[in-house]
Amino acid sequence: MRVRTYRWPWLIPGASSTAILAGAVLTVAVPVPDVTYLVLDAVVGLTFPLVGALIVTRRPRNLLGWLFCLSGAGLAMQALAGGYAVYGEAHGWPGAGFAAWVMNWVFFTGFGPLFLLPMLLPDGRLPSRRWRWVIGTLVLMTVVLQAMLMFRDRSWVWGTEEPNPLGFVPTDVVAVSFGAVIVAMSVAGVVAVAMRVRSAQDRRRLLPVLASAVAIALASIVDAAPPDGLPLLGAWLQAATLPLLPAAAAVAIFRYRLFDIEVLIRRTVVYVAVTCLLLGAYLATVTTFDTLLRQDGGVLEPLLGTAVVAVAFAPLRDAVQRAVARLLFGNRGDPAAALSLLGQRLEVSADPTRLLDGAAETVAHTLRLPSVAVLAADGTPVSVVGGVPEHGVRLPLLSGGQREGELRAAPRSPGEDLSRLDLAVLDDLARHLAVALAAVRLAREVQSSRERLVIAREEERRRLRRDLHDGLGPGLATICVRLDLIRAMAPAGLRDQLREVRQLTDGLVGDIRRTVHDLRPPALDELGLDGALEDLVLDIAPDPGGGPAVAVRAPLPFPALPAAVEVAAYRISQEALANALRHADASNVEITVRAEPERLFLEIRDDGRGLPDPVVEGVGSGSMRERAAELGGLLRRTSSQGKGTIVEAVLPL
Repeated sequence: MRVRTYRWPWLIPGASSTAILAGAVLTVAVPVPDVTYLVLDAVVGLTFPLVGALIVTRRPRNLLGWLFCLSGAGLAMQALAGGYAVYGEAHGWPGAGFAAWVMNWVFFTGFGPLFLLPMLLPDGRLPSRRWRWVIGTLVLMTVVLQAMLMFRDRSWVWGTEEPNPLGFVPTDVVAVSFGAVIVAMSVAGVVAVAMRVRSAQDRRRLLPVLASAVAIALASIVDAAPPDGLPLLGAWLQAATLPLLPAAAAVAIFRYRLFDIEVLIRRTVVYVAVTCLLLGAYLATVTTFDTLLRQDGGVLEPLLGTAVVAVAFAPLRDAVQRAVARLLFGNRGDPAAALSLLGQRLEVSADPTRLLDGAAETVAHTLRLPSVAVLAADGTPVSVVGGVPEHGVRLPLLSGGQREGELRAAPRSPGEDLSRLDLAVLDDLARHLAVALAAVRLAREVQSSRERLVIAREEERRRLRRDLHDGLGPGLATICVRLDLIRAMAPAGLRDQLREVRQLTDGLVGDIRRTVHDLRPPALDELGLDGALEDLVLDIAPDPGGGPAVAVRAPLPFPALPAAVEVAAYRISQEALANALRHADASNVEITVRAEPERLFLEIRDDGRGLPDPVVEGVGSGSMRERAAELGGLLRRTSSQGKGTIVEAVLPL
């Protein structure tokens, strides 16, 4: 559902900026004792309405946006009223006295609501219902203080004070009340934000708001009780800290997408940046030509500056727009760059089954999208960043006429449709993702087929060994015994022939035994994996006292394992143990094996010299890695120089 966007709220920051500019021009045109609070008016009036307008354009019913606008507008009106008052009094303009009276209270229509903002950030709602009486009390105090400002006995205009014809409330009482109300509102704002931070799941978005609220509270306390000799220190601190609040709100809005108004940023940033750059270029050009030509008061310099600005406008606007577009929308205007980035990500993957790792992140980064998912044909997520989007674009991934899966991409903001340019880039990326997804599917099918073949091979070998060991072997042994009996009773002429038959049978028995041994280590069927490893240690480890101590650690009772897993674990242990004994110069070697419901963990650890640098993988190491890979498992070797080597294998059951 598309969220309606309003443009008229931008009149508020425009009017505030105009009022501040007019007030500043009028004020500096006549001598005034103090313009500190004019600076404060300008700082607040230029920053707060911008954030407020951004919120109101998308969420006109959200109180937060209106408070931002009201805060800036109130202080902008003070700047305008103060400028009119001092300039009008100096030049006899009508209404100068009324403007001076308005200046003394109109600022608080913005300054008061400004301190309510921390209690409502970042979503426009109070931290809890219990805060209703707090904000109600503060609003009542604000209304009372507003009335006291309107009817205090003296009027203040940029450092000068005069009697107020409508006033009867002592200025000293108003000053104390003003400081107390502002400090109370500041502290309440800090407490409210701190409570939100404490209970929030994602605290990062509230930390800038908390920091700005604390800084504003400290500046307000200093302004309420300034140190001796520095009566305006609080005002300057407020001028420095108050802009932190709209900046923190902007960070929360833009970075964490609180009000879904990111779509408006591009045009705003482009026009602000271009305006500032062109204004700077105009002033620099006029100043330069004035210095070179020395024509004070002439029209040539402004004309030359205007010409330079006019020539530079189009290319400058295009350059800024491209930079902002890349910042907000990524490489959608450069499909070749997007494809190149995806190609680089696919190229660095060494494992074919993990070809798409990070592909969704690449697409999201390329187009600045909040969430992207690549799904297999059965709906299984293959690569996801930011969660699987429920709404947004869904593109089928087709390769060779076969549907390999689906690409899902969420819009940058709820209600915002991706542009045709976005969709064109996604279509280009989808074709390459479909080919990669097909490659992943085929690689996984090959791996699965390979695992089934290995498992079937080892199970068949175990069956053949059992049949040969329990059937053919005993049968041949019985034949040998019968031949011995027949030869003992046979005539002398047949004994030589029977002896040859007996020798032939003995050879067959030996061949069967070797075949049985080569099919599969006999100790695995006789002792199990744990017993076979202990037997292996006794076979290849040196005598006690003549070499490293080797220990096997396995839980008892050890569960029965598939034939392929038993053989792989045994051979990996055999090779790793041989390497430790021959090359590591270790004093202790430990073999640890444990079985979990879905995998077998195997670890061979020694305290030897460690692997050489650089590591050169030999035939034995490659064999270990191959045995783990053919079952879909993993093997890793880690080493620290002088601290030994660890061989770890994880084999699926």
